[in-house]
Amino acid sequence: MSILLAISGAASAADMAVKAPPMVPPPVFNWTGFYIGGFVGGAVADRDASASEPANAAGFFYNGTGLNTPYSLGASFIGGGTIGYNWQKPGTNFVLGIEGEAGYLHLNGSRQDVNAAAFGLALPDSVNTTRIGDAYGVIAGRAGWAVNQALLYVKGGVAFVANSYSFNDSCVGAGPPGCGGGALITRHSDTQVTYAVGAGVEYAFNTNWSIKGEYLYLGTQKTYTQSGVLTAGGGVGTVYTNSNSDPGVHTGKIGVNYRFGGPVVARY
Repeated sequence: MSILLAISGAASAADMAVKAPPMVPPPVFNWTGFYIGGFVGGAVADRDASASEPANAAGFFYNGTGLNTPYSLGASFIGGGTIGYNWQKPGTNFVLGIEGEAGYLHLNGSRQDVNAAAFGLALPDSVNTTRIGDAYGVIAGRAGWAVNQALLYVKGGVAFVANSYSFNDSCVGAGPPGCGGGALITRHSDTQVTYAVGAGVEYAFNTNWSIKGEYLYLGTQKTYTQSGVLTAGGGVGTVYTNSNSDPGVHTGKIGVNYRFGGPVVARY
């Protein structure tokens, strides 16, 4: 009898359910880490550039009034690279970061004197030219909201944008109709320090690679005033002043980033 009870007890013990191990939560993506990347896109001015000039030899101005002569800067390809760092505290959706961007854009336009025909000239007697670019850079902070591998963010910071402006008029000051008056040339170039603001969305395919789409506005609006001295004609040595007003720049781009090391996942 004791042998039968022992066998029965052993069989009952074998039939008891074995407790399953606790489930391990799936890994949660974390955006923390250094990254580098590249991008391509396009840029367009938010309005036309405009210019004013002094009266020319026949008493005409650039557009008949001498004020706010508009001309388009067209559109431009942009491309460049980025380097940055993101930080996301485990267990939260907030992401903070800093990013540096360096790239190329080339917005360029010119305007010729609409009154050239009044002089019987084969070529325009005056030309305004503006260029925004070719090089630019941005240092900006980023703040975003992560939903696992998707990140919505805004950014803002400082932009450094090269630009130049030139004005050439061969009929300024006293001179006979048909030109032969004074020659006035002014040029200006510098690197403008201004603001940059934008927003974007980034999606990580895995712990290293991500793709992004971003809009960024460069606040390059600025009016330049330049003076030049007549180099020919009856008014040699006379100083004249003209001005040019630059627009801001809208940019849109897509890019790819590669993230190095760092805590890529967090487990709860």
